Amino acid sequence: MALAASERAQIRQQFAAIEGPLKLEYYHQSPRRVMVPGRPEKPSCALAKELYEEIADLSEHISLTIYEHEESEEQAERRDIVDVPCVLIRGELNRPLRFYGAPNGHLMVAMIRSMVLASTLQAKPAVKMKRALGKLRRPTRLRLLGSASDPTAGQAALAACSVALLSPKLQTDVFAIEEFGEIGARSGVTALPALFIDDRLFAAGLVDPLELVEFIGVWQANPEKAQLNPPATQPGSATAWRPAQPQREPAPLDPIAAAAGRAREPVATPEGMRRTAGGLIVPNR
Repeated sequence: MALAASERAQIRQQFAAIEGPLKLEYYHQSPRRVMVPGRPEKPSCALAKELYEEIADLSEHISLTIYEHEESEEQAERRDIVDVPCVLIRGELNRPLRFYGAPNGHLMVAMIRSMVLASTLQAKPAVKMKRALGKLRRPTRLRLLGSASDPTAGQAALAACSVALLSPKLQTDVFAIEEFGEIGARSGVTALPALFIDDRLFAAGLVDPLELVEFIGVWQANPEKAQLNPPATQPGSATAWRPAQPQREPAPLDPIAAAAGRAREPVATPEGMRRTAGGLIVPNR
């Protein structure tokens, strides 16, 4: 099994708080026999599938449907699924949450807690939150990039999911940076967790849920003002990040230098001399 016995016990204990039906739609990519240009392999899908099957078995309230992504592209498009592995979570209020990547670490903890929240009819928000939610004018997509090894990423993911469950005008996608580093590289991310609002990078670190909703209201009403006053983050909650550097092939050794037990020295050929194909420096003639 993918989950240890202790992990299953902890998840089962949290799932005891589930109040209503919870639907999981998992979008999967099976290994291919033939490589398809432009569609890379997704090795983490096998682990993700196993994990979601085990998680679904831990509560009678959870139903899991598995879709082969390439055979369900129209449905995936309707569900706004942009990559795999991805699980779409829908509960009592039918407000979707999406988690990309095989569930792991602190992002998995956030996902489990989000499932429980999604399964309940949410209590009425506090007065200030209700007022802030009332100012939202249009649908807005939140996208969070975080590391499974970062506790703050788990908190940020849970915060983004919790506000999305309070309003049909908000949707949240959570990406594990370990599997989707190209998003961070392409978007200029330098610190995690990174919060995007409508595909604009606005914050690195943990943002208070109320301040986040208030900022989204400002962003919708006056984008120019919002860009000048990004949401405040909790001090010390961001961690520096940079994309993994591609591995460079080592330069071939000079056969003469290698035979002498040393690598070729990167020096210029002296004036009046030339280097032979074998690496020797000889006078020009």
